[in-house]
Amino acid sequence: MLPPAGVGMKMEPIRLCAACYTESPCHKVEWQLKVIQGCDRHKLHLLSECPNCGGRFKIPALWIDGHCQRCFMRFTKMVNYQKSVKF
Repeated sequence: MLPPAGVGMKMEPIRLCAACYTESPCHKVEWQLKVIQGCDRHKLHLLSECPNCGGRFKIPALWIDGHCQRCFMRFTKMVNYQKSVKF
């Protein structure tokens, strides 16, 4: 899967919408596109680090437990730290 022509990808940091991930634990490749700053479904900014400890998110395969691998803050609680974004 490649991004659309002329659209680059951010390989790091890994970004996520905690609200999406709470509903369905699956990383979306569009979260890594440089032109994407927020979740179009929930209208929230993407997170690139844990709002509790500041640790960057590890590879998505480790997210199966639904929490930060460093401080164990649940993704469901991270939703409260996501700011609204206007599209």
